[in-house]
Amino acid sequence: MANTKRMNQILEKMGFEPEEGKMIVVSYAPENLSDMIAKLLASIFQYYNFYALSFCKDYIVLLPFSTYCADVKKDAILKKEGILELPYSSIRGVEVSEMGLNYRIDIQLEDEVISLSVQQAELSLLRMSGMYSLEDWTFVNSWHKNNLKGTLKALKEIGA
Repeated sequence: MANTKRMNQILEKMGFEPEEGKMIVVSYAPENLSDMIAKLLASIFQYYNFYALSFCKDYIVLLPFSTYCADVKKDAILKKEGILELPYSSIRGVEVSEMGLNYRIDIQLEDEVISLSVQQAELSLLRMSGMYSLEDWTFVNSWHKNNLKGTLKALKEIGA
């Protein structure tokens, strides 16, 4: 289970200093409606990738989750494979907007935009973000849900 304590331990083991309460579950945003449907179907069959977006000292870090269990991919932990590190200094701005049942996050870098999708808190326990972010086996406590509002606020403040 990828609870807050385990996620922070993983980040620390990799040399990052995670900030408390600033971690959410994200995926890459769909390009259009067809892509959205394809990604929805892929997530049903667990072929779609989700990531933990974590604010750390000097970086925003995206850690890939395993598609087979609610935990971080082993190669990410052992070899730093599939991890995206975005230094705060490289981020020119961040836009957050509502997109159906999700939020869209556009992170503007010098020469590209990274677009992410984030499931809203209200239904997150019934969706993949809830599965990946359970704090315990009660199935009602999710770090994604608990951290969403503050993390989105912190994202909006970057580059402002």
